[in-house]
Amino acid sequence: MKLIMVIMIAFLVQVKANVLAQRISLSEKNTSLQKVIDNIHKQSGYDFLVLDYKLVSRATPVTIQINSGSLKEVLDRILLPRGLDYILEDKSIVIKGKVNESQVANSIMKAYDEVLQQTVRGRVVNENGEPLAGATIYVLDSGEKRTSKQTSSDINGLFEIKGIQNGDLLEISYLGFKLQKITSKTEIGTIVLYPISTKVDEVQVVNTGFYSIPKERVTGSFTVIDNKLLNRSVGGNILQRLDGVTSGVQFVTPNGTKASDIRVRGLATIQSDASPLIVVDNFPYDGDISSINPNDIDNITILKDGAAASIWGARAGNGVIVITTKKGQYGQKGQLSINSNVTIGQKPDLMYSRNRLPSETVMAIEKEKYEKGGYYLENAQQTAFPAYVEMLIARDKGTLSPEEFARQEAILKNTEVRQGAMKYLYQPAVYQQYALNARGGGESFTYYASGGYDKSRSSEVGAFNDRINLNLQNTFRPFPHLELSTALWYSRQANQNNQITLDDLRGNATNIGLSPYTRLFDENGNPASVIKEYRQPYVEQAGANGLLDWQYRPLEERGLMDRLGNSDELRANLGLRYDFLRHFNINATYQYIRGSSSSTAEYDKDSYYARNIVNRFTQADGTRIIPYGGVFRELPSTFSRSHSARAQLDYSQKFSDEHEITTLAGAEIREMIQLTDPGYTLYNYDPDLMIGDNNYNYTENYKIRPSGRSRLLAPPSAKQQLTDRYLSYFGNASYTYKTRYILSGSLRWDGSNLFGVKTNQKGTPLWSMGASWELTKESWFKLPVMDYLRLRGTYGIAGNVNKNVSSLPTIEHAATNENTGLPQAIVRSIGNPSLRWEQVKTFNMGLDIRLLDNRISVSADYYVKNANDLIGASVLPPSSGIYPESFAESSNLVNYANLKTKGMDLQLSSRNIRGAFNWNSTLLFNIVHNEVTRYSANNNIGLYNYLLPPSFPVVGKSKDILYALPKYSLDPEDGTVLMFIDGQRTRNGVDYYNSLSPEDLIGTGVTVPTTYGSLRNEIRWKNLSLSFLISWKMGHVFRRSTTVPNGEYRLQYHMDYLKRWQNPGDERWTDIPATSPNPSDNMYSMFEQYENFVTSGNHLRLQDLSFSYDLPVSMLPKSVFKNIQFYAYARNLGIMWKANHYGIDPDYPNADYVVPKSFAFGLRLDF
Repeated sequence: MKLIMVIMIAFLVQVKANVLAQRISLSEKNTSLQKVIDNIHKQSGYDFLVLDYKLVSRATPVTIQINSGSLKEVLDRILLPRGLDYILEDKSIVIKGKVNESQVANSIMKAYDEVLQQTVRGRVVNENGEPLAGATIYVLDSGEKRTSKQTSSDINGLFEIKGIQNGDLLEISYLGFKLQKITSKTEIGTIVLYPISTKVDEVQVVNTGFYSIPKERVTGSFTVIDNKLLNRSVGGNILQRLDGVTSGVQFVTPNGTKASDIRVRGLATIQSDASPLIVVDNFPYDGDISSINPNDIDNITILKDGAAASIWGARAGNGVIVITTKKGQYGQKGQLSINSNVTIGQKPDLMYSRNRLPSETVMAIEKEKYEKGGYYLENAQQTAFPAYVEMLIARDKGTLSPEEFARQEAILKNTEVRQGAMKYLYQPAVYQQYALNARGGGESFTYYASGGYDKSRSSEVGAFNDRINLNLQNTFRPFPHLELSTALWYSRQANQNNQITLDDLRGNATNIGLSPYTRLFDENGNPASVIKEYRQPYVEQAGANGLLDWQYRPLEERGLMDRLGNSDELRANLGLRYDFLRHFNINATYQYIRGSSSSTAEYDKDSYYARNIVNRFTQADGTRIIPYGGVFRELPSTFSRSHSARAQLDYSQKFSDEHEITTLAGAEIREMIQLTDPGYTLYNYDPDLMIGDNNYNYTENYKIRPSGRSRLLAPPSAKQQLTDRYLSYFGNASYTYKTRYILSGSLRWDGSNLFGVKTNQKGTPLWSMGASWELTKESWFKLPVMDYLRLRGTYGIAGNVNKNVSSLPTIEHAATNENTGLPQAIVRSIGNPSLRWEQVKTFNMGLDIRLLDNRISVSADYYVKNANDLIGASVLPPSSGIYPESFAESSNLVNYANLKTKGMDLQLSSRNIRGAFNWNSTLLFNIVHNEVTRYSANNNIGLYNYLLPPSFPVVGKSKDILYALPKYSLDPEDGTVLMFIDGQRTRNGVDYYNSLSPEDLIGTGVTVPTTYGSLRNEIRWKNLSLSFLISWKMGHVFRRSTTVPNGEYRLQYHMDYLKRWQNPGDERWTDIPATSPNPSDNMYSMFEQYENFVTSGNHLRLQDLSFSYDLPVSMLPKSVFKNIQFYAYARNLGIMWKANHYGIDPDYPNADYVVPKSFAFGLRLDF
């Protein structure tokens, strides 16, 4: 013992010599010694230990003036004159009475002896103050080797070890972070671990919605999108931020905003919902994803294979997207963040569409048709004629002089309606986003509160959308092992849809479409009338016939209607977690969601909508069935509510350094109810008094103008309620041996009120198993270039839900039959007691590699998905007694098909340059194919069922296949299509079409890319960051639009008309047939379905560019800002290369316009 004391004294003296040179400044006058000590503590970081506090409290006040004095000098001046002395112990200064060194050592040893066999507590966090769950704390022996005594930090980073002595050496370990060794004491406080710089991107925590675990300890296939990557892009919809940055996730709709726009690893169903399951904070979310504020999202995890997703059971067959929101942390200092940005989108380019012709060409076509008698002038129904045709008629009748005709004709030839629409109906879109959040926590509580406001002005004048989000989350620890949590979210959206679009300028009659010479203003600058439904002379005579003005002036209509929509959603979560017996915890959670949506349409009495109804039902004697007044419509509204509850028991324990077991088991119950109110209509509506009436005779068959009879639209008479219930039991287990071998498995049983009633079919068991092996931890594995190598393999069964089915016969009650006066109902389904869940069986093999000091990392997966018992419609036999008025009513949903999908996901990341200048790259490469392996529906399928996508399933073919008629060539003599039946030329298109069988059709390819991916580069220099993303889609085709022979006479205008065959020899450079001499010829009714018009969709796109600048810390106001960041973001920047030569964007082959470029500018402030 004496030897130990001597060594300790020598050690203390040596330490004192090394550290007392620290510089301290003091300016005190008659200040208590305690306050002076506190000041020194703040400047030096050293803790003071006073063996007898009376020595300090009774000390005389201190007066001292010293600038940059050494720590030894300061301590000598304030302590020695007061009869006090000091020594150093680790990072502490021990103050004592003035005694000899032997007494000091005895005092220290006595203090040590008093705390032997104490409980040591602490908390492990990363450099951002966020807890590290699962960090391992080892007790080391005198040789600094790990003993059997160890523990792990919990989800909040907290840990405790009992039965050790103060002074024992502890080692704290966490995957991807530097080891730290510290000397134990009763309250260690917070331990900060710092990531290994070359591995920081690899340390990710996977959240499945049931548990969180480091990605290195899972066997399944996951992708984690952290907060930094989510914030790389700007926008109000969280799903859009996944486009191009996530392997295995494919947007089948460009700029998709709904779950139905996304495929996770291809297709796993045919007629059921193909959307991935969305999970928000551990519960399935069926609401509108656009109601969630992206600024509240912390990270997103994609569960892709059977082992990853099967824990979610019968709803996980299409993959799972787990969204985790931001939360406060225990012991976290209060933080306040503000994010504000504005996005400006360019005006849409309406001239992109090829479904148009120049005004002069259209006028020539209309003149030719008119001169050939193509317009029936004595039409009693007064079906509308194009404006130019009316001019020709007026000229020939002598009511329009040749001079005036020529003048107006010249004006029309130089008019382009799309240019006018771009000027008056469209505008640059503006999207504004404002977000504020505060978070933090103490020793026993955490909090997170946020508010967001988003305002969106559409590119269509008169349309906008507003969104408000509020979020409040709290956790509280009344006792060390009990945690209570609450969360409340509220979202409200309001929109206005008073826009007039290009479609509104198209006539409603069969003789008129969108005339390119349509003018929106007349020569006097007044809103011009546009031909809508009836002939112009008939409309102009409305006043003389006792009717209201019947003209349609688009630019006036925006101010004469008010179409509004509102939706709101309230979500409330309650949670309880109780830890017991060191290795167990119980989690109980509950969620309640209430949502509603409604929309109204109010039309002024002078709107075309109101005037048209009044005029149509005005009788010959002038009686108005509908009074002259406004119209108010309450459109169908919905109200929904859901209850979800889950109870879960978790167990986790390590046995020495070699074994670790983690398990969970629980049950979940869920009910969702949706009510639909059909709405109502009020005529003669007065907006000031907010009254109208609907007391009309809806059974009377009135005469209407200009001809015929019709009933008033009867108000809906039925409401609708849908109820879905689910009950589930689940379990999951994982075993780890020597931290390198992992076995995992899960089991889930799901039941629902939707499916069959036979034994063993009321519910379905779903399961998975997986294994992984980290080879680089083997002693025999020695490859200097390879830092990490892990193999993974899983097999699992998940399912899919079709909510349109029932095991029981169902009928739909309708209103009283107008002919019999009796109640009526429609048989919607005869029921199917044998109906089974769709099942998706997935096999996955994965490989994770890191090379060259972790400069290169690779994650590759190969998978095969077999989707069985897929649900679809099969026509019922006549013996069923169901009268086949329509396909839906004459069919029943059965398990009728199987589908196989296989593919590969590859993610390669590289750190190309490291240092003051950083350049990182991420390559995503995906391959996916699907094939129908069984199809047993009793459907009478015609050619059109194959030609018009989506095609009916065909065994051995992709579900996404695009069929076409065989490629044709042109007759060099007259430019007509060469068609043959049994080798004989025919000119009858109907006979040719009827001679074909499905085997004659050409499978031209698939409509969804089979190969897709992206390359993302991130460059950072000092405080500047630049990132750009290039995406590609390959292996797919699309059917481009074209002109239909004689289609110009049926208002089907297309730019291909200008490339039609006109002279012999033209067939060498064009495949557009000549105009037929017979405008009524129907031989080309399926003309667009020819293989000639199928085009490759391969293309390369500059998807976006992101830039940010962080203001240097030295420029920030002290004690105010932690960070100020300016950022900019550009999206939809254009195609870099495409395979087609028609100027068509493969993502928008037949649209009026492509999504315009957008540019965002923003500011982030952290306090």
